[in-house]
Amino acid sequence: MSPVVIVLVSDGKRCLLGRQLSFPRGMYSALAGFCDMGETLEEALRREVAEEVGLRVLSVSYSSSQHWPFPHSSFMIGCHATVSPAHTQLSVDQSELEDARWFSLEEVSTALQVKPQPPRAPPAPPALWLPPKHALANRLISEWAEQQRRSRDGDGRPA
Repeated sequence: MSPVVIVLVSDGKRCLLGRQLSFPRGMYSALAGFCDMGETLEEALRREVAEEVGLRVLSVSYSSSQHWPFPHSSFMIGCHATVSPAHTQLSVDQSELEDARWFSLEEVSTALQVKPQPPRAPPAPPALWLPPKHALANRLISEWAEQQRRSRDGDGRPA
């Protein structure tokens, strides 16, 4: 079983989602990558974010984990990470990701309401849709959206 870090990056107001070329059209997800031998979770997370989108992570918090049997039995460790709002310019590594973009709470909230389409669905998926509810990436995105709603509504409780 291979350890994989999956991270939802935020600048405090937006979250960063990426897409691989193999993803269905319109699908974006949290960033992820394998932990290298001898690397801590935090080191792997910071390295992956730096390599994939060129950002420097300021803080990391653990969320949850999930076994993911496809394609080669991985143990996914889900985290949230923050970057400085003053340093959010992306430098996407095209060998890792097809695209990465910042999304607002409104865009993410709308996408969370979209039901995933089957792989052979007719054309015209929505502009943005997210991994299914059973996926750790969806949990991370949902947690971020809930925390943003609480902050916006003046409720200082942690998500």
